[in-house]
Amino acid sequence: MGPAHVVGAAVIDGSGRAPNNLDITVENGHITRLGASGAHGERPDAKGPTMAPGLIDAHVHLGLSSPIRPNFSFRMSAARITADIFATASATLGAGFTTVRDAGGIDGGVVTAIAKGKARGPRALSCGPAQCRTGGHGHCGAEGEPTELWSSHHIAGLCALSMRAGNADDLRHNVREAFRRGATVLRLCVTGGVVGAHDRLTGTRFTVEEIAVALQGTAARNTCVTVHAHHNETYEMRSRPGRAVSSTAPASTNPQRP
Repeated sequence: MGPAHVVGAAVIDGSGRAPNNLDITVENGHITRLGASGAHGERPDAKGPTMAPGLIDAHVHLGLSSPIRPNFSFRMSAARITADIFATASATLGAGFTTVRDAGGIDGGVVTAIAKGKARGPRALSCGPAQCRTGGHGHCGAEGEPTELWSSHHIAGLCALSMRAGNADDLRHNVREAFRRGATVLRLCVTGGVVGAHDRLTGTRFTVEEIAVALQGTAARNTCVTVHAHHNETYEMRSRPGRAVSSTAPASTNPQRP
């Protein structure tokens, strides 16, 4: 498919300047030129609308598009969960977000379906299932449900909220599995949160040894860990490959965000 030269739109170029009437060249889904082009290709007239580069959201949960408790207590059909995920993905793209980082909840099939044009949605960079401590934030099985049943809530290729770990060896296995299933970065739930009935926001859920396992797993792939951290002891982690970047603010400023 050849380039498209969109003409007549008022363009926000991201520089802070007022919108200008500029031609835009789009090739393979990317803006490659601002300004008039003499190259051959389609020339759709966009006179009237305002155009801007796509927005990026670095913290979404497409896999939590259905009500959380029914979703993870065997009370919703796979068809309903699928419909909710792709409806949210479509609405996200419609709101102008062309790239999102999913911080836990979708499995690799959702990313692939969108990338191949089988479903409407933004480009998704996925953490795969979040890494959580047994009984901690992200492990929200029904009260009295045997711990070993938690992975039964996963729908292969579609939805997997979290992988639970009880020790460093469990976490090492889960990190490798998350990347095998298509994760781009890793999500580590270091403190308590609001998704889980048995922990507190102020609790720390992984040991230094366990956190080191996650960092080692991402360093080998030149990527990073995005951290759920609700208090300052774990919030103050530096961002670079093989290290961690917190994507959840301390409880004092954002107590409700999962």
